[in-house]
Amino acid sequence: MYLDYGIEGDELDKRMGGGLYVGQVMSIMGESGEGKSMLSLRLAYGLIQNGASICYISSQFPVREFISESESLGYPLLNDILSDQMSLITSVFLLRRSRKATIDQLLENEKVKQKQVLIIDSLLPIMFTDFDVDYFLTRLRKFSEGRIVIITLNPTDFDPKMLLKIQQLSTTVISLKSKELAGERKRVIELTKFPMAMKAFQQSISYRIEPGRGLIVEISSVS
Repeated sequence: MYLDYGIEGDELDKRMGGGLYVGQVMSIMGESGEGKSMLSLRLAYGLIQNGASICYISSQFPVREFISESESLGYPLLNDILSDQMSLITSVFLLRRSRKATIDQLLENEKVKQKQVLIIDSLLPIMFTDFDVDYFLTRLRKFSEGRIVIITLNPTDFDPKMLLKIQQLSTTVISLKSKELAGERKRVIELTKFPMAMKAFQQSISYRIEPGRGLIVEISSVS
């Protein structure tokens, strides 16, 4: 089973092989400023536009900033939050009042369990009590049965052994990279580990970010 996330105006879903298959844990990796939240918002918006329900946990933005950021990118989500098609949790710390949550407490939260997709943007070890990467990913893989789980993370926040374990235990791994070229930042989505695609996909996808339009796939990146 696959969930569609295509929207009018960009070809991201086509370049990534069609819908996202249910039952996966997707890790989106990139250093600060590489576009992890932007890609998460794009996926969330596309999934919602195609009827999916989402729980979005943001460690990056308070509620107002989250709504403002999504609207500035052309991915307005306020009405979906108000209608509860999207549940927005702006800090894992709030799940258990002032105490840090365990991964079990997070996944047992009704707002999380009721949705088809869980997005954690962005994962930090300090977010959880007694964070253990093996147990964390094992629980996410179990939770993803019948769902999709998407996590974003900055590789510099994890030691090499933890990072390797995340890559090994994630079903799907996407890397976001960029470089300065002729005074412009060139951005690339690398489908590093990408099994179970619905159709043929493009391994490396060049794109740009435009205010009000969000992610725009570069025409020059067509294979």
